[in-house]
Amino acid sequence: MRTTPETRIKDAAAGFKAELDAHPECRADLRAEAALAGIPHPHAVFGLGRFPDLDQGEGKPAPPAPPKAPEERLLDYLKAAAAPVAMLNPISPVRGLGKGPGTLAASFGIRLNPELGFTPDGNRPLADVLREGLPCPETSGVFPEMREDIEVTKTFTPPWLKLALPDMQGPFNLAHMILGSEAFLAPLTEPDEWKAFMTLVTDFFIATHQTLTRWIGPERLCTLPFHYHRIAECSVNLISRDFYLEHVLEYDHRVATHFGKVAIHPCSGPHVFHATLENLPDIVYTEAGNIINPMTAGSIKVDAALAAIGSRPIMLSVGEELPAGGEEAVMRRWLGVAARNPRVMCAGFCGLGWKKADEPAMRELHQRMNAYYEQCFERRIDFG
Repeated sequence: MRTTPETRIKDAAAGFKAELDAHPECRADLRAEAALAGIPHPHAVFGLGRFPDLDQGEGKPAPPAPPKAPEERLLDYLKAAAAPVAMLNPISPVRGLGKGPGTLAASFGIRLNPELGFTPDGNRPLADVLREGLPCPETSGVFPEMREDIEVTKTFTPPWLKLALPDMQGPFNLAHMILGSEAFLAPLTEPDEWKAFMTLVTDFFIATHQTLTRWIGPERLCTLPFHYHRIAECSVNLISRDFYLEHVLEYDHRVATHFGKVAIHPCSGPHVFHATLENLPDIVYTEAGNIINPMTAGSIKVDAALAAIGSRPIMLSVGEELPAGGEEAVMRRWLGVAARNPRVMCAGFCGLGWKKADEPAMRELHQRMNAYYEQCFERRIDFG
C-alpha cells in the first residue's frame, strides 16, 4: 500500500522531533535564546567543521535537480534536518526559506545559478533598475515558491516547527549583487541616482519582510534576530569606514530603526564591526572571530569585540578558523569564555587541515570539548 505525502511528512516530522528531544546538547535555538537573554546555558552547542576534501570529490557543483513539488521539498528538509547530530553539530526546529544570499536579488532580475548553489549570476545597470521601479514583494523572483513552502509547512507539520525568513542580506549587499562594481562608483559619480536606488532597495527590503512575516504568521515565525532582523554587511568589507558612513549607513539605520533589536553579520571586518556597533540602534547580536585565511579587511578578534561591547546586552557569536596542531587550545579558550559569559556563544569552529578521513577524530574532539565546556560551566572557571 502506497503512503501519501502527508503520511510521509508526518512520519519524518516525528522522527526529527525525536532527535530534537534526544539531543538537547545540539539545540542551537535553545542555546541562542539563552545567550540573547543573558541566561547561563549548560551546553556549549557549537559546530565543528572542515573545508571540502577535494581529493574525495567534495566541493564539486552538483548538477541541477529537476523541480520538485512543495511537499517533496518539505520532506527533503525533514529527512536531512537531524543529520548534523551524527557529528554532534547544532540542529534547530527551524525551516529556512529562499535560495540563499541571492533570494531578494532575484526579484530585481538577477539570475540565480542552480549549478552553483543558486549564487547570483550577472549584474544590471542602475538606470534599468530605477526605470523598472519597486518589484512586487509577493510575486517577483522566488517569492511564489517561498509562499508554497510556507503554506505546505503550516498545513502538514506541527506548530513546533518554525519558519525562518530567508537570507535577506542587507541594503549594500543587495546593491552589490544587483549592480556589481557600479555599487562602488555610483555614490561618487551619480549621487542622486544612488540615493534613489538605495531607497528603492531599502523599501523592498522592508516590504518583503512585512510580506513574509504576514504569510508565516506569529505562531510559526522564528523570531531569533539573526533569522528575523538581520543585516548582513559582507560587501561593506570592500569599502572604507568613511564610505560606509557617508553612502550606506542611512539605509542600514532606516532598517534597524524600523525593525528594532537588529542582528549584524559583519563578515569579520573590524571596521564593519565597529562602524555598525557605534552607529546603529538597538543591536542585540553581532559576530567576531579570527579568520586565518587572508581577508580583504582582516578579522575582528574576540577580545576586541568583547571590549567594544562592554556591559551592553549584546549576544556575541564566535566563529574561528583553527590552526593545524593548535585546534584544541583555541577551542578551549573561547569555550571557557562562553561558559563564564552567558551572552557569548561559540557558533562554530573550522579546522583548516582536516579531511574526510579525520571525521572520527573530529567527533571525538567535539565530545571532549563539550565535556570541557560543561566542566567550565559547572565551576565557572576557565581550565585552559
